[in-house]
Amino acid sequence: MGFFGTFVLARSDRLLAAEEATLGFGYQHEHLYELGGGWQLLETRAIGDPQDFVAAGERFVAATGDGVLAAYVNAGDCIGVHGRTSEGWTTSFYLPVDEAPCSYRHRPQAAARTREAVGADLEQWARSAGLTPVPEQVRAIAAYDYRGSSGWGHELPFELLPALGLPEAAEPSPTFIDLEQPPWCAIVGSSGLARQALGRRIYRDSRKAADSGVFGPEQEWERAAIAIEADIWAARHRPNADTTTLRERAERLLDACRNDENAMVYRWRS
Repeated sequence: MGFFGTFVLARSDRLLAAEEATLGFGYQHEHLYELGGGWQLLETRAIGDPQDFVAAGERFVAATGDGVLAAYVNAGDCIGVHGRTSEGWTTSFYLPVDEAPCSYRHRPQAAARTREAVGADLEQWARSAGLTPVPEQVRAIAAYDYRGSSGWGHELPFELLPALGLPEAAEPSPTFIDLEQPPWCAIVGSSGLARQALGRRIYRDSRKAADSGVFGPEQEWERAAIAIEADIWAARHRPNADTTTLRERAERLLDACRNDENAMVYRWRS
């Protein structure tokens, strides 16, 4: 299965997973790589991907005072990149670089760029952030057509780090909630209770106001599932999070779902 999600590269005194302004790029913070000197690479995603990178970048810079580079990976097909500096300079492009705009629904939908222009923008972003990019490596990334190479989209952000003048990413930072274990695995993921609840909400919104469809009115467990999923992700990278209370909420949610014949409680994360 191809990877879909966003990589956020930025420097901050706080963990990017705990920085509220990062939520504009996604809230499902999977892996965090600390690169030294406050630099971090965060792998994240959201239900409504791809996010609006223009708005997210503006919010991040306003909140932190530092620049940000975000890349949305659309499986093995393309990557939408948006960069913003603390001075307000921005760039948007997609990889691989072609003569025509990408047909995927990137936000923003960048205009066609040349390889030379993409390389120059990456170098400019790096220098404005106080880094020393390696021009030949940056140009190689901008020029290479990765399509047809399995996993290239997920690997490219890691290859970009040394090209921008950063160290290679080592092991991700430790997490404090194992999403593969119960009760968390029944709530998060594409088949989890939160996604089921969101799907029902979208289904109801698509119908007439007086017709809630086959699921009936929104249930209390559905609202609880959506709320706790966000809290699970928020607590995952925080060593001082109250996981005991969070687990109790999750167990109550699972009990409530057993009274709904349409709720599917999976014992694995998908």
